[in-house]
Amino acid sequence: MSNSVLITGVLLILLAGLIAIILAKLFFKKSIVFNIVAVLTLPILNAVIMGFIVGARGLIHLTWAAPFAVIFILGAYGIVTKMIKGPLAEMLKKVDSLVEGDVHIGFEDKFLKGGNELAKLMRRLVRLTDSLKGIVDFANHIGKGELDVEYTLLGDKDTLGKSMLNMRHNLQEAEIEKQKRQHEDEQRNWVTIGVAKFAELLRVNNDNIEELCHSIVSNMVKYVGANQAGIFILNDDEPKHPILELKACYAYERRKFLQKTIEMGEGLLGTCFLERQSIYMTQLPKDYIHITSGLGDETPRALLIVPLMVNEEIYGVIEIAAFTDFESHVREFVEKVAESIASTIAAVKVNIRTNKLLELSKIQGEEMAGQEEELRQNMEEMQATQEEMARKQREAEAAQQQLMKTNANLEARLMAVPAFVLSTDLHISNVSNVLLSEINCSEDQVIGLPVSDLVVTEGATIDGMLHEKVLAGHACSGEGILLGKQKISFYASPVYHHSEIDKILFVCIDLVKS
Repeated sequence: MSNSVLITGVLLILLAGLIAIILAKLFFKKSIVFNIVAVLTLPILNAVIMGFIVGARGLIHLTWAAPFAVIFILGAYGIVTKMIKGPLAEMLKKVDSLVEGDVHIGFEDKFLKGGNELAKLMRRLVRLTDSLKGIVDFANHIGKGELDVEYTLLGDKDTLGKSMLNMRHNLQEAEIEKQKRQHEDEQRNWVTIGVAKFAELLRVNNDNIEELCHSIVSNMVKYVGANQAGIFILNDDEPKHPILELKACYAYERRKFLQKTIEMGEGLLGTCFLERQSIYMTQLPKDYIHITSGLGDETPRALLIVPLMVNEEIYGVIEIAAFTDFESHVREFVEKVAESIASTIAAVKVNIRTNKLLELSKIQGEEMAGQEEELRQNMEEMQATQEEMARKQREAEAAQQQLMKTNANLEARLMAVPAFVLSTDLHISNVSNVLLSEINCSEDQVIGLPVSDLVVTEGATIDGMLHEKVLAGHACSGEGILLGKQKISFYASPVYHHSEIDKILFVCIDLVKS
């Protein structure tokens, strides 16, 4: 074979290899396949050329062509191996770490460069690792309670990221709900503690209404964070003209002594009293109230007026003003305490009234004791007379006459005091001139009347009392109304004749004109 033919054959083989590389470039642009084809084409071309030369020149040329082809093939294998095996081994190693849960891994830059599939896959693996790191960091922040940490989704299909964001949202809502419940619990505890505090306060200060009211408003201002408070108590000394009377006013930790009265229905206070409903305002009428402080006179922002009412009975109102709004739990607290305040004020009023009645009763009791002592002495004299008559029963006729004289004398003595004598059927058989003068009646108007027409008692009737006690042989005393006009205290005692009750002596004590 001539040299020209040989050269032509070699050039055609090289041209075929070049065409194969160009086609690979066209079909596998930026693909590792092109690199492999390009690398493998060289040893293949070498082997073909070597085979063509050996065939043209003789087998003797295998001595140098075969080793030369083997070297080309091994070199190509080494290049392909380095091109594929290294990135795949690195990728497998990193994937194994991710499978084991280790996201804190690094990548060598040499595997990240290039536009082939392995480099792209490695860069995507880096992005995946970074995403997992981001999720881990996000989860760590969430675990620490840092619910405001941000997380950016990798894309619309980032299911794991969306799940993490949903988890954060749920935790945020749970935290908000927890804080809301905690805030409500704190408010309820605040109300409970305040009610207990004022219960103790009301229990201690329950004997002086002025000191009680001052203690209420001063502690109320401090506890609810108000700036001023006043308490108005119903004054019904004149039932036809009741008024609300200011008992205590407190502002900026200074006790104020003011004299102020409010008519029923006058202003907001009078309206609250009549309607028996709380009034809460954040827009106050002009010049309604001013709070004096170191900054001068200022109009408060909020006003709360609550009736002091218990068991549908109202005893006054409490007015509280502040520069800030009253929250709902504060208004609820004031309304709860207002009921306790009303109950305590009612008790204090009853105590004051009871003390006055006890004092009056003590004075009347002392006066009655003196009169009862005098009556007791008279009764002892009567008893001594009756005993003397009993010892003289042997002289029946004389004793009877003496007894009649004694009774006549006794009745004559009793006629000097306001008294009357009753028959055993509880009708009036005799009456003293003193009593007739007191009641402005004649003897004919009184004699023969039942005692219940003259005397009315509270509780048990006068007839029942006389039947139960006097006609049973016991003296008794009590209070009543004489002829519906005069208050009296009375003393009733049986009068005996031949050991039998013959009459009843009824003595009126302490005639008081109504």
